[in-house]
Amino acid sequence: MTDDKRKFLFLKQVKTLNTLKEHGAISAEQYDISYNGLVTKMNISEKELSEWGAKKNK
Repeated sequence: MTDDKRKFLFLKQVKTLNTLKEHGAISAEQYDISYNGLVTKMNISEKELSEWGAKKNK
């Protein structure tokens, strides 16, 4: 998978998580678990997170 595609998929998933949390469909704890799992499974580095501006929605 190319880095651009990986970035696109990751940011799309984060947007979905943010929307779910904003609408009360998931709790903050569920959000954290899902977000951290996504970072781990997609092997996203801290450097990539900061470059992509993919900060957790608190």
